[in-house]
Amino acid sequence: MGLLANIIFVQTINRITLMHKFQKFIVLSCIVVSVIVFPDNCKSQSLSGVTGLITIPTARMQKDGTLSFGISYFDRKHQVYFDGTKDVGHAYINLTILPFLELVFRANRPLNYQTVHEYTVDRTPMVRVRLFNETKYFPSIVVGIHDFASTSSWGTVYFNATYFVMSKKVQDFDFHMGYAPRIMKAQAYQLDGLFGGLAYTPHKAVSIFAEYDSKTVNSGVEFHFLKHFGISLATINFDSYAAGMNYKVFL
Repeated sequence: MGLLANIIFVQTINRITLMHKFQKFIVLSCIVVSVIVFPDNCKSQSLSGVTGLITIPTARMQKDGTLSFGISYFDRKHQVYFDGTKDVGHAYINLTILPFLELVFRANRPLNYQTVHEYTVDRTPMVRVRLFNETKYFPSIVVGIHDFASTSSWGTVYFNATYFVMSKKVQDFDFHMGYAPRIMKAQAYQLDGLFGGLAYTPHKAVSIFAEYDSKTVNSGVEFHFLKHFGISLATINFDSYAAGMNYKVFL
């Protein structure tokens, strides 16, 4: 009887030890996965191609040497491009060439548009410069200009914006506010007046957004995974939708 009790006791101790080792393995695996799978210092990529929330830019910058490729889709309802008669697709490339300089080139195309030409594409160059870094008491400040040149003979500029924007982080919340005056003549303005937004990051793999883009109130979420990929889902004015994905390369 005593031998049987000793055997049961030893087996119980072995099982407890094995369980503790398994728990340690699970915890260690979660730590490793969180480091490998999820990005450590990845700033959100807006659906417009610049560093930002959903459609608005922020005063955040990607890490120096970050090259981003992305595509996005917007439902036609609140699109000025083609007078809101067509859904719009974007494809962009974004390069943070210096810690304070961001260059973006985006191609915009109406979807399901029948034309005598093989394609109809509007090209949008964008430049952003950070003037001040964020400190304990002061926000970071970025100035930017979007769609400042046209390659067509009509001189069409549909996505113009000249703006400054400020960003300040408080724990898991990131606050943004900016203003875009009408400095250049354009057919339409992506930003026109006061804009702002809020980002909440409960986990470094997930960011939740709410913004006012000077025309509509939007909300959305972005998921980051495998260090390089991002997927965004959003509602525009809560009655239409948008989505996008991006891939980042760290040079």
